Amino acid sequence: MRRAMRWNAVALCACLLSLAACGKEGGGDTAKGPTVLKVNDWSYAAADLEREIGQEVRRAPRELAPFFGSKEGQKQFLERVVRRELLMQEAEKRKLGEQAEVAEQVANLRRELMIRALVQEEIGGKIKVEEKEVQEYFAAHPDEFSGDTLRLRHILVQTEGEAKEIQGRLAKNESFEEVAKKQSRDTNSAAQGGDLGFMGREQMLPEFARAAFALKTNEVSEPVRTPFGVHLIKLVERKKGQPLVFDEVKGQLQRRLLDERQAARFQAWIKELESGAKITRDESLLPVGNFGPAAPPQPGGPAAEPKAGEKS
Repeated sequence: MRRAMRWNAVALCACLLSLAACGKEGGGDTAKGPTVLKVNDWSYAAADLEREIGQEVRRAPRELAPFFGSKEGQKQFLERVVRRELLMQEAEKRKLGEQAEVAEQVANLRRELMIRALVQEEIGGKIKVEEKEVQEYFAAHPDEFSGDTLRLRHILVQTEGEAKEIQGRLAKNESFEEVAKKQSRDTNSAAQGGDLGFMGREQMLPEFARAAFALKTNEVSEPVRTPFGVHLIKLVERKKGQPLVFDEVKGQLQRRLLDERQAARFQAWIKELESGAKITRDESLLPVGNFGPAAPPQPGGPAAEPKAGEKS
């Protein structure tokens, strides 16, 4: 059994190395330091090998690090570098880089990499969440970690205007269930009067969960926007659960707080950039192109897809 596990790890590592060796630039024409590999006139220094393997170690599962550091593992890595460089040199010989399609894809990749690096520098590198902050949030929001589940109904529409109009009808004592059957765009739940069944907080999108858990029994929320559209949420029943302890949620909560802070900073930053730029739009030119008839959006999708308001 142990031997099989060892060979599985080696096979997995070889697969990772094979993928890692594709599409990287590696060394230059003149390698700095001792040359560990030459392919025709192309040189690859020991420092290049160390840098690329270091990048892979940071991405790979921790248990594979010893293999990356072994002579055998690095020999396999070099074999893949040889294949990569032979293919690259052949592509250069055929001047594939001058083809319009290839040049466009290279330009697109360069743009994406630069944007990714910029966002990492401005957002990822600056916005942090310390464990102390996670503990403070956990202590200040006990209701979020109660373990309770909610039975919910909802009506999903496209715009806040539609939601407001439905709010007016509900205020005149129209049945939530009947309105959901006729008006909700969530094809999974509409036929059941918008019934989503019992859901835990971790199953819901954050904005949906915040609104749902703030409700009292039989209360209907204000319009809530999610990527699916705009929801009116009704709390039918709440079941008490087993409260979670900090260690159970620490990692997930830290990631959630980090995502929320980074998203907020990103939105504020984009507004700053927009305010300092000259942007003009001519929407009279829209739509462009002929892409066939537009299919009506189905936020809930088929039964196998997540419910609207539920995490995918």
